[in-house]
Amino acid sequence: MACAMSEEFLFYVQIAFWVLLFLIVHCYLLFIVSLPFISELFKRRKKVLDESGELPTVSILISAFNEEAVIERKIQNILEIDYPREKLEVLIGDDGSADRTAEIVARYADRGITLVKAPRNAGKAAMLNRLNGIAKNEILLFCDANTMFFPNVVRKLVQPFKDKKIGCACGHLILSDKSGSVLGRGESSYWDLESEIKKFEGILDRLVGGNGALYAIRRHLYTELPVKKSVMDDFFIATKVLQKGYFCTFVDSAIGTEQTSKESSGEFRRKVRIGRANFNFLFSYLPLLNPFRPLTAYLFFSHKILRWFSPHIFILLYVSCGLLLTSGLVYQIFFGVMTVGLLAFLLKIIPAGYYFLSMNLAILKGFFLAFTREKSGGWAREARGDDEA
Repeated sequence: MACAMSEEFLFYVQIAFWVLLFLIVHCYLLFIVSLPFISELFKRRKKVLDESGELPTVSILISAFNEEAVIERKIQNILEIDYPREKLEVLIGDDGSADRTAEIVARYADRGITLVKAPRNAGKAAMLNRLNGIAKNEILLFCDANTMFFPNVVRKLVQPFKDKKIGCACGHLILSDKSGSVLGRGESSYWDLESEIKKFEGILDRLVGGNGALYAIRRHLYTELPVKKSVMDDFFIATKVLQKGYFCTFVDSAIGTEQTSKESSGEFRRKVRIGRANFNFLFSYLPLLNPFRPLTAYLFFSHKILRWFSPHIFILLYVSCGLLLTSGLVYQIFFGVMTVGLLAFLLKIIPAGYYFLSMNLAILKGFFLAFTREKSGGWAREARGDDEA
């Protein structure tokens, strides 16, 4: 009886093992390989858009906290943008900075830069809500204080909005690393892969999540950001655009540049915050799995859900494989390969593996933190490679 129960248990463990293995392989290999074919088969038929037509009015929104190291360079960068000044509004929100950020921004009042100063540090989401309430123009362009634009970035980013069904457009962020840290180099390489995925999702006009460094939406599609828990504003706002029945696209030629965090610990903390914020509002994103919108559901499940739950899947995969060591050579080989790989990652013998392991640990930590009480608002700024002395 006990033997029969044991055999039945191991049978279900084997099923779990192969399902888990398939999910991991799909997330990191099959999904990526499938994108070129899916984007070719299901790409939206678009009209050829006339680039010489009327340009929309644009409000650039920047929420800043303790950005004195980069804010003046950012303002100069904005002033060099090739876009009609009468169609451009620039709102920089100082969220209770303890440095000279507000003072620097205020100097440019006569150059069309509007300072919106908060009395206290309430967090990025609260400031973006406030800036949205002030903005007057048709298109809202969101960016970070440390993201530097190519001069034609606004012209390129607003071009897709000539298609009335496009509600969100995300630019192409080029992330570089000056820190030399393993996590910094890993983040730069990871972002190159993410950009490739975004390109294919952009061909389908079903980009799952924006990029807070450079994205734009129609102002009437803005969804008030929650402020009681941390939230990834770019992902939240972009997914709400999809849920409202509009399309999100990627503009490869709308280019911004940014540096990674100065230290590995800073990159890890940033990933923990991102993970926590995503899990905080997981249930509000689940409508994207609507089976009546199978393409969006496939992209969201493969690109985001599986990625967010990868650490959980890896742990269950390792445990299930350990339970099956007596069930055949294949499980012994798998267990040995995973153990050796884990040690190689931990010891930084394979730098890319160390980055991969660290980021999954950050996601897992963010998952557990999502169940704990969180102080609303506030910022946790990390030093970046482009910070000036």
